[in-house]
Amino acid sequence: IKMWWLLLLGAAASRCLHEETQKSVRLLRPPFPQMSTHFRSSILPLPGSPEPQPLRIQTHYTRGPVPSEARDLDGEARALAAVKETTRRIQGILAVLPVRGPLLLSRDPAQYCHAVWGDPDTPNYHRCSLLNPGYKGESCLGVKIPDAHLRGYSLWPEHGLPQLIQPDGPGVQNTDFLLYVRVAHTSRCHREPSVIAYAACCQLDSEDRPLAGTIVYCAQHLSSPSLGHDDIVMATLHELLHALGFSGQLFKMWRDCPSGLSARENCSTRKQVTRRDEGGQLLLTTPAVSRSLAKHLGVPGTSLGVPLEEEQGSLSSHWESRLLQGSIMTAAFDGAQHTRLDPITLAAFEDSGWYQVNHSAAEELLWGQGSGPDFGLVSTCRNGSSDFFCTGSGLGCHYLHLDKGRCSSDPMLEGCRMYKPSANGSECWKESGLHTRAENPRGEIYHMHSRCFLGNLTSQVLSKDKTSQSSAAPLYLEEGPTGCCYLHQCTHKGAYEVQVKGSPWIPCLPGKAVQIPGYHGLLYCPQGRLCLSEGVSVATSQPMSFTTQDLVFQLSLRLTGTLGHSLGKGQREELAEVVLEALVIRAGTSRCYFYSPSITTSLVFTVSMWKPSGCQGPSTAMLHRTLTLILQKKPLQVHHGEAIFTTEYSKLQTSLDHSSSVAELLLYTGFCLLLLILLGALGTLAYQKRARLQVEPSTT
Repeated sequence: IKMWWLLLLGAAASRCLHEETQKSVRLLRPPFPQMSTHFRSSILPLPGSPEPQPLRIQTHYTRGPVPSEARDLDGEARALAAVKETTRRIQGILAVLPVRGPLLLSRDPAQYCHAVWGDPDTPNYHRCSLLNPGYKGESCLGVKIPDAHLRGYSLWPEHGLPQLIQPDGPGVQNTDFLLYVRVAHTSRCHREPSVIAYAACCQLDSEDRPLAGTIVYCAQHLSSPSLGHDDIVMATLHELLHALGFSGQLFKMWRDCPSGLSARENCSTRKQVTRRDEGGQLLLTTPAVSRSLAKHLGVPGTSLGVPLEEEQGSLSSHWESRLLQGSIMTAAFDGAQHTRLDPITLAAFEDSGWYQVNHSAAEELLWGQGSGPDFGLVSTCRNGSSDFFCTGSGLGCHYLHLDKGRCSSDPMLEGCRMYKPSANGSECWKESGLHTRAENPRGEIYHMHSRCFLGNLTSQVLSKDKTSQSSAAPLYLEEGPTGCCYLHQCTHKGAYEVQVKGSPWIPCLPGKAVQIPGYHGLLYCPQGRLCLSEGVSVATSQPMSFTTQDLVFQLSLRLTGTLGHSLGKGQREELAEVVLEALVIRAGTSRCYFYSPSITTSLVFTVSMWKPSGCQGPSTAMLHRTLTLILQKKPLQVHHGEAIFTTEYSKLQTSLDHSSSVAELLLYTGFCLLLLILLGALGTLAYQKRARLQVEPSTT
């Protein structure tokens, strides 16, 4: 499996050689006829835990035979940080029936055994009769698997009990998937210089679920300043999803479990996972992905399947780029900013039959959204029926409006054209010294909250020798519309304002064109592309506005630990992510509630909580109360390096953000006023009664 890195220079995408890589690895399954009792137990569900649990991924890093002075420690650290973040993210997305006891991997009989007993009438028929003297152990994509992770093996006589050559290793506790990681200068890396990493699945369990895989990082890319941490994380996520089951080699092993993941006795191998349509297009046809694509395209009912990228041979492990541009599982990667873990990819993992999927973790895929059943076809992409595609070779805006782009194609688009981010300087969202020059007739602004807008604004006046002396009004340079970078801020869902250099904020009605004071020409407001989330203002320092149903809460937890020294900023950020992951698991809900986790130097963990639109589950207030009670009864305990940290429930602090608690504040104020009125009324009655007693004649 290979992921191709495009340097955002408009280069054509290279073909991903996934099938070739996966085919080079022999997929091993448990050999049931020779299975020991100890090993048999290691692939069954935990007793008393019939329900799926978050997928536990254990990482094993292997250093190659490289002298320590030649080792790229920086690159290794970047790779391991990306793996750590990715495995935590996967844990919040996929759940499995957990492995019971230590996880042990299989040995390959074809490697350790030279000959087997061939007489079907002998008791030890088909068992190893002669060992291979050259056997050096098991490996997975060039990584040697430790004997501690492997089953043992024996030599069997024709009759009688075996001679144990190597006992079972201790295995790996609390693990459902073993991930081997290697950073190296391999021949594949040198042969294909655009590859960041490649990966493969190596071992399966008794129901063909992947148990182990390897990711190999090409060392030369990890030292590149153009490759950010988020880029390495997304590349790692792509590779890990391949190894976990999104693979042409594994599609044929997907399971059909009508009664759900817990009722494994009703599962069987899926009869049809892929097929070719009348035009020869390869499709993934399982039910959840078909429904998800139909919903994405706005087509009633269910689609007949999701197109897969045409690769050499009959298998494919990537979505068709024309249809699902920007998905994490397309064959080309053009940076984390443009890549999404989309709902259709998560639906594929549901269809595998091996996982329970947290669909709320999906990120919205904008490409082709609501475009109908004919979107992405070679026959329609060039007729101007969709503004996701373009014609010619002009300048415009990438469909996410983060970058300026040039209308171009690549082999995977098969003649269809789209606005692709061009050379350096096209990123509207990136502040750079390149754009601080005095000459700026278009009034462009490069900022983290800037977006690309199509327009022909200009403040540049034609020189006097080119203008009519009789004309009183200045004449401006007339140019066609092109992509330009301007600030934007959301006012509410689907509505926004725009600001050009030196201008006030101007309301930009989606689908309309606006004039900007001080500039000649028009600015066009894209429709259905910006401000899709409700209640988020992205370009100002004003506080976010929420409805009374989406209150912002803050949860604070003091940590006590065994660490004997203070933590640096980077260590505190890592620890904050570890605590947040444990908190999400304890809450039993989606991470979509939690924002901006941090840890102070005095080890106080703080996280904001609110429920955005699309986040499924209870209200924020309900979840906040539930978590408070749970953590008071059972504090969190997390591991970070060699240290163990525990939350002190007796010092639990919770606070409600005053800027977003209008509803509760009004409720509290109203209650206080009601109480004051009631007390006032009672006081008045008491005073009147006392006054009457004083003026009435006394009686004896």
